[in-house]
Amino acid sequence: MKNIGIDLGSRYVKMVKADGEKIEFERFDTVSFYKQFIKRDGDNTYIDVDKLGIDKDYTITATGYGRNLMSFSNAEIISEIKAHFRGALRQTGDTDFILIDIGGQDSKVILGKEGYIEDFIMNDKCAASTGRFAENACNVLGISIDELSIMDKNPSNLSSTCAVFCESELIGLMASGVEIESIASGVNKSIAKRLMPLIKSFQSNRIYASGGVASNKSLIHFISELIGKEVIPLQNPQYNGALGCLPL
Repeated sequence: MKNIGIDLGSRYVKMVKADGEKIEFERFDTVSFYKQFIKRDGDNTYIDVDKLGIDKDYTITATGYGRNLMSFSNAEIISEIKAHFRGALRQTGDTDFILIDIGGQDSKVILGKEGYIEDFIMNDKCAASTGRFAENACNVLGISIDELSIMDKNPSNLSSTCAVFCESELIGLMASGVEIESIASGVNKSIAKRLMPLIKSFQSNRIYASGGVASNKSLIHFISELIGKEVIPLQNPQYNGALGCLPL
């Protein structure tokens, strides 16, 4: 079978193309994707498969942040919760686990039992536990996301619970001479602490992480430290939602 899975994220659109056992991965800037590949014909909005270089015999399933903005006449739409859970099932082979998904605009925790979604909890109101907060912090500190992901020593204590106010706090710490490495480490620990109320809602011996932010090794370190259990990033964390759009 030929299938396309598309995760319409707030920053990036992730696409997986599956033809039998062969799977290809591709990523696009979200705004550029909409400009280039989303077309309208009367009342119908569709994904321009010709421009994407996709054969018309592929079945398309989409999920993600963008699914709330539009629907497509040539794609099935499924929820982010379902897509990310199915992606974790596909990537791990486990049936009982907690999945922590940290996206650009929201974060969510899903509890899986015997191969089914038993419960989930989501934060889409506050940016302090999302990738957007990490990106904004990097802009203030003048470092890259890759640099942030390896900073976990001597974390500064960030008291602000709001991403907007935290920006001023970061500037204040720099002005007082605190080392950038310590402040960046504090940013990672702050994100981990903001995720704790979601994660502690459920109990499981196996905990996985997905989303682009799951590649942040220091953040995963702090989450593991705070909950007292190892958190395992999925093999393809940023593409997990797109993989979950493929049939199991």
